[in-house]
Amino acid sequence: MAGSKTLHGGATEGVKGLHEAGPNAAGAAERSPMWLLVIVLLNIVPGFEKITVLNKFATSEECQIERSRIAFEMEAAYPNDRDFVIACRLNPKHSS
Repeated sequence: MAGSKTLHGGATEGVKGLHEAGPNAAGAAERSPMWLLVIVLLNIVPGFEKITVLNKFATSEECQIERSRIAFEMEAAYPNDRDFVIACRLNPKHSS
């Protein structure tokens, strides 16, 4: 199982690359969003979901590009805040 780098350098769990998702992964990616860009809150915040979907992407590469952009901007805006992680996750509707 492949992982992706998080904003703070850790690896996310449960993230599969397209080559690991099966032979029909490319076709599924063309039909509907396969990858979710999420923000994961590391602390409990009343009124907020722990995991929130920010956007959906057809490919892992598209998701990673946007994840990197958002992570860079969040780091610049909140340099001392380590209460969240921006990550790409395989859409549960596509995992088998």
